Amino acid sequence: MNCDIPKWPVAKDGLRLGGRSWIKAAEALVKLTSTFPMAILLGRAGMGKSQVAYEVCRRTNCIYVDLTEVGERNIANVAAIVAWRILARFGTRDSKNRVAEVYKKFGYEGILSLAKGDPAWTLKTALELTGSRTVIVLDELLPSAEDPKFFEVAYILHRIRNMHLSNAAFLVTMLPEVYEKIVERIPPLGNFFIHITVQLPDVIPEDEVEEIVSVYCPEKADLARKILAERPDVTVRELLLELNNIPSRRYVELIPAD
Repeated sequence: MNCDIPKWPVAKDGLRLGGRSWIKAAEALVKLTSTFPMAILLGRAGMGKSQVAYEVCRRTNCIYVDLTEVGERNIANVAAIVAWRILARFGTRDSKNRVAEVYKKFGYEGILSLAKGDPAWTLKTALELTGSRTVIVLDELLPSAEDPKFFEVAYILHRIRNMHLSNAAFLVTMLPEVYEKIVERIPPLGNFFIHITVQLPDVIPEDEVEEIVSVYCPEKADLARKILAERPDVTVRELLLELNNIPSRRYVELIPAD
């Protein structure tokens, strides 16, 4: 059996994306980020948001930021980490670029100092190094609607939208409950989100489970269908982990005899 089913983390750069709904979501987000300053990818935990974001990155000039790697979520830290990732990707050869100059002299702390003073200018100046429109993925910016700093972090999106960065677009992954709270409590963002949101399926469609699994292990497509029949609400993450770790004999009784 020639299988390469992802273990942990299930989502990571370099993996293929399966499932028509997921591929269509990536295609829609590529179009949105080519036009709008921001796009929202909405979906339940474990339904493939991060892998779709990686696919968007594969198709575009992209900087991917996992916000679980950032300490305090504020606009200065977000701007600094994005600028640092740009410098890591595109280098510091432009001696006239102020952000590159500060980075060479003072490292990340120097960039953070600039971002604390003027996050919009820091991002704009760093983006000059990319040479083309750049998609910036902010994954896990708001992991919970119950976060005590929810509104403080949510307003980062409002500030980003108003930066008017002509050569960049932000792709933000979001849980439904986070999205609903923003739409309800922050109307300016809610009205904007209506035009820029792509939503993943809440459950795996029966006619797509084989497409999802076959990119990793075609031989386990039948087993995946049996798991979905037993657990209709299983997430993509849970399905792949089960296929990796649970012996097929657990589902033998679900497979009809020939």
